[in-house]
Amino acid sequence: MFDEKSLKELASVEANTPILSVYLNVDPKQRTAEEYKLVLREMLRNPAGMADKADITTVKNYVDLEYDWSGRGLVIFSCQAEGLWQVFPISVPVRSGITVAHKPYISPLVELSGIYGRYVVAVVDQQGGRFFSFQMGELAAHEGIAGEDVHRTRRGRGSSVVGMRGGSPLSGRKEAEVVHRNLREIAEGLTSFCEQHKPRRLLLAGAEHTIAEFKECLPVRLQQIIVSTFAVEMGASEIEIRDLSFALLKELEEQRKQELVETVITAAAKGSNGVVRLDETLSAANEGRVQVLVVEHDYHNPGYKCTGCGYLTTQQLETCVFCGGEFVDISDAVEAVVSQVVEKGGTVEVVDNEQIKDAHIGALLRY
Repeated sequence: MFDEKSLKELASVEANTPILSVYLNVDPKQRTAEEYKLVLREMLRNPAGMADKADITTVKNYVDLEYDWSGRGLVIFSCQAEGLWQVFPISVPVRSGITVAHKPYISPLVELSGIYGRYVVAVVDQQGGRFFSFQMGELAAHEGIAGEDVHRTRRGRGSSVVGMRGGSPLSGRKEAEVVHRNLREIAEGLTSFCEQHKPRRLLLAGAEHTIAEFKECLPVRLQQIIVSTFAVEMGASEIEIRDLSFALLKELEEQRKQELVETVITAAAKGSNGVVRLDETLSAANEGRVQVLVVEHDYHNPGYKCTGCGYLTTQQLETCVFCGGEFVDISDAVEAVVSQVVEKGGTVEVVDNEQIKDAHIGALLRY
């Protein structure tokens, strides 16, 4: 299963010979397996850069003979000359495309991880809860908890809700106590589940009034990572819960990215803790000042990298002013800085072209 550890490992890879990075959308709702094979063959006819024939053959053979066509996306990194072969079938769709460079092309995976990476959905009612941990569209873990039965006054003998016609204060109070005990027990179970699976985001699902009371039972650390709520029946299937959470997360992510881009552009205009455009962003990254990198979909630009200290630039220089090392051409300085930020544990956000416009790339800075 692809996770943040896999992403950091890929970010640290750099080969002496070109790496073939393949992204193939294999969503069975859109095309057949044979049609996707044709798409792949067409992409491999003229891959960007100089892909090794051994890598092209290995990718073709894997898709034709070994791939089980599970999931909705397939990501492959191949450099047979240096023993690199990484395959990630994932449960979310990807944009089909091929890149050839000395580093794996990881920006699409960065984007998908930002949207669908490690999150938990808790489906809650007054008696029990179901907890789902998802990672890149796959169910990583699932637990359930059942509390005490909530006995309600039967129809015709009065409502158990205080203040309703015919309601009994005593029975209503007892019922409320049982519900509150159950919600506290469910909250304890969810807390333990989250401590084990460490989600970045938490979504709560169920009836609005139950969720409102349940939130108050959660510790502050979990309240702080709740991103949204939605309505769903306790008996909903895993697929229904996954699909509802997918749609909600994607919508929330687009809103958040728009706000982030606006923050970066405003900070850069004010000359404070923000930069835009490639030269300025590379300069900040070289100084270790990038806190959050924002980069446009499919933005690429060649550049140069110091063989000594790894300094990145778009300017052609003979020697590095910092270590005296020599510079080598790199096909994509943008992907190089993305890998650098990921490898160092920073945050990378891939945004739509219309969000960042002509700037293409930018960053929020630490200082």
